[in-house]
Amino acid sequence: MPLSQPTPDRQLSTIVGLLLAVMVAFTAILALPAQAEVQQEAPHVVTIGVVADNEPYTFFEGRQPTGFSIDVLRLVEKHSNLRFDFRAGSWPDIYAAFLRGDLDAIDGISWRPDRAEKILFTTPYHTREIYLMQDSERPLPTVQSLSDLKGPRLTLDYLANKSGFRFLELNGPAPLDRYSEEDFRIGVRVGNPELLQEIQQALDAIPQTRIDNLLQRWQEFGGTQVTTMGNLPITARQQQYLSGLGPLRVGFMEDYAPFSFADGGRVLGLSVDVMNRLADLTGIQVIPVQAQWTELIDMLKHGEIDILANMSYRPERETFARFTRPYHVIPNVVFTLDDTLNYSDVKDLKEYRVALGSGIYYEDTVREILGDSGIYAYDSQQSMMQALREGDVDAVITALHSGNYWIRQLGISGARIAGEFKLPGMAGEDLRFGVRPSLSPLADILNQGLASITPTEEQVIENRWLGASLPYLDKSAPDFEWTKEQQRWLDQRNREITFCADPAWMPLEGIRDGKHVGLASDALALFSKRGELSFRLVETDSWPEAVEAAKSRRCDMFPLAMQTPNRLAYMDFTSPYLEVPNVVVGRISAPFIQRLSDLGEEPVGIVEGYAFAELLERRNPSLNLVTVNSEQEGLRQLQNGDLAGYITTLATASYYMQSMGLADLKVIGRVPADWSLSVATRNDEPILQGIMQQLVTSMTAEERDQLERTWRNVEIKEQVDYTLLWQILLAGLVITTLLFYWNRKLGHLNRELATANEALSYLSVTDNLTGLGNRTFFDREFPKSFQWCQRHQQGFAVAMVDADLFKKINDSRGHEVGDQCLKALTALMREHFRRDTDRLARFGGEEFVIFTSYRSLPEIINRLESYRQAVASYHHKDQEDCIHLTVSIGLAYGLPGPDSSPARFLRLADQALYRAKHNGRNRLETVQANGGQHHTTNH
Repeated sequence: MPLSQPTPDRQLSTIVGLLLAVMVAFTAILALPAQAEVQQEAPHVVTIGVVADNEPYTFFEGRQPTGFSIDVLRLVEKHSNLRFDFRAGSWPDIYAAFLRGDLDAIDGISWRPDRAEKILFTTPYHTREIYLMQDSERPLPTVQSLSDLKGPRLTLDYLANKSGFRFLELNGPAPLDRYSEEDFRIGVRVGNPELLQEIQQALDAIPQTRIDNLLQRWQEFGGTQVTTMGNLPITARQQQYLSGLGPLRVGFMEDYAPFSFADGGRVLGLSVDVMNRLADLTGIQVIPVQAQWTELIDMLKHGEIDILANMSYRPERETFARFTRPYHVIPNVVFTLDDTLNYSDVKDLKEYRVALGSGIYYEDTVREILGDSGIYAYDSQQSMMQALREGDVDAVITALHSGNYWIRQLGISGARIAGEFKLPGMAGEDLRFGVRPSLSPLADILNQGLASITPTEEQVIENRWLGASLPYLDKSAPDFEWTKEQQRWLDQRNREITFCADPAWMPLEGIRDGKHVGLASDALALFSKRGELSFRLVETDSWPEAVEAAKSRRCDMFPLAMQTPNRLAYMDFTSPYLEVPNVVVGRISAPFIQRLSDLGEEPVGIVEGYAFAELLERRNPSLNLVTVNSEQEGLRQLQNGDLAGYITTLATASYYMQSMGLADLKVIGRVPADWSLSVATRNDEPILQGIMQQLVTSMTAEERDQLERTWRNVEIKEQVDYTLLWQILLAGLVITTLLFYWNRKLGHLNRELATANEALSYLSVTDNLTGLGNRTFFDREFPKSFQWCQRHQQGFAVAMVDADLFKKINDSRGHEVGDQCLKALTALMREHFRRDTDRLARFGGEEFVIFTSYRSLPEIINRLESYRQAVASYHHKDQEDCIHLTVSIGLAYGLPGPDSSPARFLRLADQALYRAKHNGRNRLETVQANGGQHHTTNH
């Protein structure tokens, strides 16, 4: 088919179209230079005066201006065609230059009526309050006006923290009336309203949240951007290692302020902030564990915590810890109330009663120099400083900041520093994180994290805890305001948030008659009032059902939940606002346990879906966990003998044992990790997480304390139904009838009760596995035996016994075989130590202690040597294979004098055991403890 020819009309249309296209293109080409000219229009350069040394607002790093106000001015540039040429100097210099016309604008100027005649002002972009600082040791009286300051010498130094003036604290707002608040504005001269308008329009275009974030960044991190895990320089192998870690239990001393201390149900302090920063950098999840130092170090040795904060490096500690680099070094000092005591050397304390922390790294050195008689070891910082206040000791050796904290808290007047405490090779207390050896790669990663914390961040953290204190501050809730984004999110939902709750977790939370009750209900009432919003309960019959409702998005949040790796798949979490102890409940006849492994393979209950069910399965795989549907069901199964133990919070255990009348149950141990409870929000609504975090952050210390008191002061009140009075009277008649029979049976029951109590007493001090005395038995009998020898002038001997390389047996053969080996060691020990005065105890793990009196030292040594040889000759059979066992023994012996202490004998025995291990194992090392002298004999 031939192609059709174009008609004349179509040809004309084509020509017109081409002409139009050419005209459009030509017009566009002509317009290009004009557009380029507009785009390339030079910005308007404005000279602006800034104060050169007004940290953190305006100051210089090298030749570059920096600070909060500089960042605001950069944002003004971004939202306008202005470029600032910064001219720096003192305030009098730049203000005079501005008035002369040498500068176009001035930053950080406050509005005053006299200035308004010559200057045009923007609206304020920041308001700074001015405070009065004082010496914490010489506080001023109440200051209400400037006339109240006549007499005291005034020194104003805004860099007090940075310069190390740690004795300063804030007295209160400065008595300057209307001048006590300083408004930061940008000023231009009266004749230039166009410039003012352009600057003001740019300021108005900056979101207030952006300015708030800038201010927070300068207050919290010195203006630096926060490094996150993505910026941490770790290898792919390290990243893989971190991803395989579960939550880590980190031990913090509960009374070591300002480094770590308990406050309002939380643990706070410098060490806590550093660990939280490391968590941000590495992505690890931290479960805080609060306890005394002696408890924490024992937990680390036995693997019950993963990391220990506030730990100083010592070579002997490398057997159970891997150390990070120091994150802070504290000077140790000698505090005293004695004006005549001046300290320059340890020997200056020879005639004084000296207090120090129990187990502190320099304790042994001080005792060696001064002897034991004048040294008093305390488990807590508070009790040590109280002893100084009450005159029980003359001097206290402790960290500078911790001592100063307790002097202020306890109001110890007249306390002074006698001098800095130094020992050769121990210039100060190096604070590090100690990591259990099985997590050695983590120590290297934490070191990389510590190296990534900038000097500015370090300074901000130190200033927060070691700088001027704020005792006067109003404890009321801070001003509360939603962002526009949060406000919009709430309005779209009619300011209502749905939540799911555990129906039977009292007194923490529960559901009664369709209403949410308990501590969590009190928290929601507080949040509702403060945030002007409402919470609606989505009712469920059990906690597992509540979890499923959250997963399916039928509710928005949990008011009280603990973060776990599995839950992060569907929930976000605020910071914790409540810490509740985690305990093990047992029957009244059950012995107390030192650690979870003491439960062996016995069934242990926990509610299905609870956070610790997941965490314990990860961290204690040998534990025989049995899940139940509710707290009541778990406690009933425990009472009926179906469970050997039940894991729950101390709060719920107390509540249900009272309300259910379970008098035959008791708390038998503590799980070495507490419940850190937060608000959990659905992770597909990040704005909701921000809302709840803001509400949690707004809680004051008093409000947190009140929530904690709610569960601590649990009281179940019984109600009497008086309509059943006749039934009570009838019951009384029946009781009277049976009284005669009961009296006859009473004698028999009393005999059975005495037998049961005797058995209970035996079980409470007996180790489940070996049948030897446990730690409770040792703590009770060891000082008794020592004091008997002291009174009767008999020799006293204590031997520490440790199975050599026992961890290899557990790792290669399993704990069941390891337990069989321990039983064999115990049987041999009983054969060699049968005398009435011989006492045997399991100290923990594969470590045992033998203590006894003696008349013949060679006889004691021979018995120990015979036991060592018997163990070395013993072969334990395991599936046609033999396991060879050996033990190392450290013996301390001597005649206890009036100044001797059982703790010294035990410490020397432990040191002798260490030497036995160090010198090749399978040996006995002895040390004489008489009169402070000791000698070593190898066998």
